[in-house]
This record gives sequence, structure tokens and C-alpha cells, in this order.
Amino acid sequence: MENNIQEVLHGMSPSQQAAVYALLDSVLENDLEHSDFDPEAEKNAIFADAKKYGSLKDAFLEHAENYGIEEIEELFPQPNQLNKRPTFINNKVEHVAKILGAVHQMPTPRVKVMFADITSETLRAKGYAKGDLKVEDVFGLISRETEPCTIYKKAKLDRDDIIDITDFDVVAMIKDELRMKLEEEIARAILIGDGREPEDDYKIDEECIRPIVSDHDFYSVKVAVDPDAENPTKAFMEACVRGRKEYKGSGRPTLFTTEDLVADMLLLEDNNGRKIYMSENDIKSALRVSDIVCVPDMVDLKRDNNDVLGIIVNLADYSVGAVKGGKMAMFDDFDIDYNQHKFLIETRISGSLLKPASALVIEKVNEDDENEDPGNEEE
Repeated sequence: MENNIQEVLHGMSPSQQAAVYALLDSVLENDLEHSDFDPEAEKNAIFADAKKYGSLKDAFLEHAENYGIEEIEELFPQPNQLNKRPTFINNKVEHVAKILGAVHQMPTPRVKVMFADITSETLRAKGYAKGDLKVEDVFGLISRETEPCTIYKKAKLDRDDIIDITDFDVVAMIKDELRMKLEEEIARAILIGDGREPEDDYKIDEECIRPIVSDHDFYSVKVAVDPDAENPTKAFMEACVRGRKEYKGSGRPTLFTTEDLVADMLLLEDNNGRKIYMSENDIKSALRVSDIVCVPDMVDLKRDNNDVLGIIVNLADYSVGAVKGGKMAMFDDFDIDYNQHKFLIETRISGSLLKPASALVIEKVNEDDENEDPGNEEE
């Protein structure tokens, strides 16, 4: 027991040790007034209770009333707050910088692209025989326009609170949160949409920022994974490799997917129980992608009724347009009537893929519930 007490005391700060000694002095003083009081027994009882409560402080507080010490907790030091400014708790956002840093920036938000489809067999060059009629070829034009929309985030603080909070700059914290969440929302809108229902007043217009996952098949090719495959992970990888022939985008693209699917690929084994891929770099080489980026918002992501497992795209083929005045900007204002500081961050941008077949959406096609055979259900 003596060794345990020494270990506890040595593990305490000087101020905590001072509190302990002050309390033990009080025990000894009480011993003079109480003939039946055993200080050694009481001391041992305190340390025994410390084990039960998990805290020496709590044990002393429990016994304090025996020694006539009121508000004994004042003897113990206050906890040392390690971070003066609160630390944000947020989802993993490493993908945000990778998305926003890779897209193509344009100085105009109103974008029109036009294509001439010359893939038809009828447009092949023809052999000519003397005396025959030469036939003209006709091809069609495909175009689409994308207009900008405004995305914003707003907050307010009472001026009294700003003045009273002196440990850190609360205004800087609010502005950091506004920028962080706005960037996160833009990145999500570009890749998979904001997830809000069409009737939601706060939905980001998908005709202005076109999500890659649900873009027209002309721009975003949908690649189906075999839903009946014995090994779904291998089926996903096979779909990525075989679907690559449909990719017409720039350079070597990036795979956006989930942590779970990356883990499943790393855990794949051959018939002898040996791991097939020793690192993410091995998977990148197998899938012919330059990088693998995990996106938390893609967990359980669906397009219509299909499970979206991955998106392969080079974001250099995705244009984000904004005039100088429409770029991300922060605004401050003061409401005299309510004594409040108000903060607004907003941007007015457009976003869309610029090249045909510049993205692949790898998805598991599920049967539509409406088309399923109900069988011989009892009425």
C-alpha cells in the first residue's frame, strides 16, 4: 500500500500535492480533538476510495466533510485548457482541396460548348468510281449552355460576446468555419451534387453546377458492375479496367471512391491466401489511375436506384467559371439596432464537364422494385 501511495503522490502536480498535505494536516489536527479518530486508517481509506472513484480528488471530496473543510475543491487546481480556440469537429475533408485545386478555372461563368458528332459510319470517306454521283455528308451539332448560381453561408455574433471573449479571436474562428463549409459544399456539388431534394429551397441548382455523377451520358459514361459477381470488389475493379475504353478525357484520371472500397481492394487475396495489392500504388497501377481520393459523402451514394461505387475523372476537364466579382468573397456588416456583427461568404459560379465521355461512373445496377415479380403473395 505504501508503494502505491508514493506512486500516486509522485504522479501529482506540486499544487495537487500541496492540497493533499493540507488535507492530511487537517486530519492530524482533528486527531487531537477526537480520541477515537485514527489518522492512518483515514488516510488509507482515502487512497482506497481513490481507486474506487478513479480520482484522488473525488476521494478527498468524499471525505472532506469529516475534517470541517468547506469548499475543499478550491484547493485543487483548475484544469489547464490546452486549446484556447475550440477545435472544429468535422468530416474528413482532404478531398475538398484535391477537387477544388484540380478543376479548370475560367474567367466567365456563362459557358457554352459545342460538338460535331462525326462518329457515324455514314461519315466515312468514300471510294469513287468514274461516272457515279458523289454524295454529301451531313453531321449534327451538339451544344449546351451552363449559367451561374450563387452559393452562400451566413453567420452572426453579438458584439458583447465578441468583446467579452478575450482568449482567442472568435471572429476569425467564425470566418474560418464559413470558408471551410462553403468550399466543402462546392466540392460536393461538383462531384456528386449537394444531396438535397429538388423542392428544397436551399438546393444548389444542378443545371448551374452539374454533378459529375448524374451528368448526361454524353459527358459522364455509366459503367455497370456485375451485380451477381461472386466477389464484388473484383467485379468493381474489372468494371473500372474494362470501362476505361469508354474514357475520352484528358490524361490519366483520378478515382474517387470510399475508404471501405479501398480497404476491400487492399485485402484482396489470391488463391494461395496472399495479398494481391501491397499498397495503394499497386491498385492505382492496376486501375490505370493517377490517384485514389476517398470521399466520405460517397458512402451509400445512389444514382436513381443504382449504387455508385466510384467516379473516374480528370478534373481538368471540369470547368468552374466566375467573373472577378463572382469569386469567393467575405462580407462584414454591423446591425446597429440589434448590436450584432453579421458575416457572409458567397460565390457565384458555374460548373460543368467540357469534354464528351470525360468521366466514368462505376455503379452496381439494382433491379427496380416496381419491376420485381411479386410472386405468389397471398392477398
